[in-house]
Amino acid sequence: MAQATYNTEEMTIVFSADMDRNDYGVQGSPVWYEPTNIEVDTVEILGVDVDPKCLPKDLINELLAYADEIDSDEWDA
Repeated sequence: MAQATYNTEEMTIVFSADMDRNDYGVQGSPVWYEPTNIEVDTVEILGVDVDPKCLPKDLINELLAYADEIDSDEWDA
């Protein structure tokens, strides 16, 4: 399980994800890891901790979109 953090002036979101190994399927090709099964672990909005379990599913989906802005190499295993 890996974690990554997305920060703005107004909010901080900590995500967790599984990291799947990928390659081009050719011997000797580069190998990289990509996050899958991404979840929102913690949310802080304007300095206030918010329990993600209390947020509507639509809002969680909007927050998950921020995970796409995190480079694969920024996920800490």
